[in-house]
Amino acid sequence: MKTTHELKSFYSGISRDLKVMFARSSIANFVMNLNPYNSIFIVALGATGTQLGLLTSLSMGLTAVTAMLTGWLSDRLDRKQMFLVGAFIGILVPLTYLTAGSLYWLIPAFVLTGFANGIIAPAWMAMYANSVSNKQRGTVYGLANIFILTPVLFAGLIGGQIVAISGGLTLVGIRPVYVAQAALLVLAWVMVWRYLGNRKPSQPKRRLNAKTMRDDYGNVLAKKGVLSWVLMKSLGSLTLGLVGPFWMVYAAVVHGASTMVIAYMVTARNLTKIVTSPQVGRLTDKVGRKKMILGGRLVMYASTAIFLLLGKNPVTLILAWVLMGIADSTQVAWQA
Repeated sequence: MKTTHELKSFYSGISRDLKVMFARSSIANFVMNLNPYNSIFIVALGATGTQLGLLTSLSMGLTAVTAMLTGWLSDRLDRKQMFLVGAFIGILVPLTYLTAGSLYWLIPAFVLTGFANGIIAPAWMAMYANSVSNKQRGTVYGLANIFILTPVLFAGLIGGQIVAISGGLTLVGIRPVYVAQAALLVLAWVMVWRYLGNRKPSQPKRRLNAKTMRDDYGNVLAKKGVLSWVLMKSLGSLTLGLVGPFWMVYAAVVHGASTMVIAYMVTARNLTKIVTSPQVGRLTDKVGRKKMILGGRLVMYASTAIFLLLGKNPVTLILAWVLMGIADSTQVAWQA
């Protein structure tokens, strides 16, 4: 009862803009978890493991380069407008997969993904963080995850049912999921465009040239601790990027996981993240963000070991993803 009352008070006390952000984040997470079969679809189109890795590297590289430019521009221009540009490109991604008839269609799909992520992430993270005070940011993010992630519990199961009904882990069976993803992304785009307030820059106006960009980034990197965090986050992103496209391919091909086992893995991961996020958020503000981040990394390593070594058992696969959900919940410390 106390938790329910706390959630009601929390939600009623936040601004409309923050509620819009919660709703959009919830839809975006739902869309991502609706289709854990994307890598399987790519392999079914004829991509080898090496080609999948190269395309993922291309996409991540474009995200990094684009984010450096758009992150700076979003501070100098309107962050909402920057987000809407990236989100529109993001809508084109599932539509590209939907119409893909050969391996070559994957190139524009990964290119669009790279640009979309690079444009969306800096503007959205800045708007989100600036809407919450720093002192209790971990706690707020932990409670927010309950609203953001609860609908995601059903995403993997719904996606699994769509695929199972449509023909299983084949091109024909997975393709309808992209229709649902595109429709939901359009809904999120319209909602943000219509209801989120504009985000005009607070910085003094300067010319948008290379010198201004260099000066701005120089000022940020000169602050104590920033460079260390950038290097740590970059190394973590590289590591996760290397394995990310192959989790479900490995589960299906090596461990023999079925469509619904994969769906249950996704659901278990999200449920665990929802349940543990409020407690992790409070701990983040109490014991420190650094300790929570390092602890989350250790849990992620344990989950990976169980997945690789004991994954022949479907129950163990799901257990590994429960631990991965605990590791995911420490993302509130990264966000804070």
